[in-house]
Amino acid sequence: MSSKPDRSNASLTPVAALGWGHRFINAAMRTVYFGRIRVLDLSGESTDRDGASTDHRPQTNPRPRLIISSHRNGAIDGHQVLAAFPRAQFLISIQLIRSWFLRLFIAGIPVVRPKDVERYNLDPTSVASPVEAGTAQLRRGGDLGIFPEASSEWGHRPQPYKSGAARIACTLLEEGIDLEVIPVGLFYSTPDRFRSRAEVVHGKSITIPARNGQDRSVWEAEVSSAMGSALDEISVNCPDEETFERIQAKALNVARRTPGRAATFAKAFLDLQRQGDAETSLDAQHADGAEAVSDVEELGPVAATLLRWVGLGLMWLYTPVLAAAALAGSRADGRNTVTFFRLLGGFAAVMVWVPALIVAAFFWPLVIGIGIVSAVCGWLLLGLRRFRL
Repeated sequence: MSSKPDRSNASLTPVAALGWGHRFINAAMRTVYFGRIRVLDLSGESTDRDGASTDHRPQTNPRPRLIISSHRNGAIDGHQVLAAFPRAQFLISIQLIRSWFLRLFIAGIPVVRPKDVERYNLDPTSVASPVEAGTAQLRRGGDLGIFPEASSEWGHRPQPYKSGAARIACTLLEEGIDLEVIPVGLFYSTPDRFRSRAEVVHGKSITIPARNGQDRSVWEAEVSSAMGSALDEISVNCPDEETFERIQAKALNVARRTPGRAATFAKAFLDLQRQGDAETSLDAQHADGAEAVSDVEELGPVAATLLRWVGLGLMWLYTPVLAAAALAGSRADGRNTVTFFRLLGGFAAVMVWVPALIVAAFFWPLVIGIGIVSAVCGWLLLGLRRFRL
């Protein structure tokens, strides 16, 4: 076993798990925006579950886990991964934690690029490389989350995977550390829509190819290829945009029409994707016990839109929060960042509006009480299974 790199600078040593405060805030934000996050566990260790953590490791001497995830919806993707791995830490861009406001609900192991050193006037000797920071987290037995695509894009297939995760895994395996690598796929029925479906697919642990005397670069390439193949199996990976849109629509219809806990958008999407979007439609396979037509189809798009506005209208007490979120979302530079911008705007408004409501409750308790009940009803209406987008 090779000796471990020096970690004498304590400021560079990451904590082993995300703090409870950030976990609570992240859980609250994703629950309010999407509802309960569905976690589909394909690892064989447990059955499908709704929003429950898949973390059942012993708390003493845990096996370190490298979690590699697809990247679909900007910085909000980390919140979804935490639904399955609440103790995970992430490698994140340092620009996301430069602001005190962002640090309220974003935390992680900062990744500092060479241009960041110049931009923020940092001391280069005090900056750990992403690989060093990641390996330090895993050596301590923590969970490390990485998005190998490095940036998100709402497209029909993954962006090219970077080699950082493979480099981290190979470094630790060379040191004799028993590392588990877990692929995670993220699915959104509509990435930029309030109360749309968001699901997490927990894949089977990846079998890392043995080195067998190969050069390090050749071995890393094989490990990176194995990771990429595992991610492709449980992620959105369609041949073209048209196929993606067709599968997306069919999977949503299956999820609407399938009763109870079996109604999972991610599973329907993956099944259709593996079948090559065969016209032997999953709609027919999943129709047993389900009604023939979904509420949205029966009502038509105009009526469905009207019902959605009714749901939002019932949330009148929180109009300033909704308005702030909508305004912030309009400033997003792409569909994959709309949700994150909305959460930023909504969170800022909550910090002002909720204290104001607490004060108002002392003077108009009946009005505030009615408003809260109405808002809950509206939120539930927007999340009805057969009406949800």
